[in-house]
Amino acid sequence: MEIKQSTEPDLLFKNHFIEFCERSKPMDFCQIPSRRLRREKIKQYLNEWCKNAKIYQAHINKKFLVGGIFTESTDRVELEFGFGNFNDFYHNKIAEGWHLVLLEVFKDSGKEICIIACPDLSVTGDELDNYTHTLNHVFVPKDVYLMAFHPEGYDEPVEFLENGDWESHNEFLMVLIQPFEKLEQASANLEKIGFYESWDKDYYESTVTKRKTYRRLL
Repeated sequence: MEIKQSTEPDLLFKNHFIEFCERSKPMDFCQIPSRRLRREKIKQYLNEWCKNAKIYQAHINKKFLVGGIFTESTDRVELEFGFGNFNDFYHNKIAEGWHLVLLEVFKDSGKEICIIACPDLSVTGDELDNYTHTLNHVFVPKDVYLMAFHPEGYDEPVEFLENGDWESHNEFLMVLIQPFEKLEQASANLEKIGFYESWDKDYYESTVTKRKTYRRLL
């Protein structure tokens, strides 16, 4: 598998981006009756997202697999848009492609955690947990861990984690992606100094204890 990085989308990336948007039918595009005008709108979005961005692609035998548009600031890297070629590859290859792309992004940026937030709550908490659980069986042996959060999973605020008066006015699901071994080591160090003693038991079991169960995959 080959990973490519550039500051401009090449023709192959553009074509797959347009095809993906046409197939997935986002609201901004699918309401335009003319295919030509739809494509023009999609190209406008692509050009806007690619300003001051880095383009990462994964290819297998010169065939496009996955692609992402990333922007970087002082303290973070943001994934503006990501997609895969589900016409030619199964989900396991798409997941493998994203694994290698994220490793490359981490290496280039020096960052070690990826946070994915999405306001689309049509995905239920159970579905998100099942999906990340399946992906962890693929990624934990590769030293990558996914940790999911869904507002549906918390009937009450996790008060011991709250800090300050800031409060979000929007609900969204979130997935954290980070190196498994480093996370385990950092967690073990926190355990030694009693950091988790104030944690709610159920929350501890659903996060720390749950993560430890994946060690058997190594």
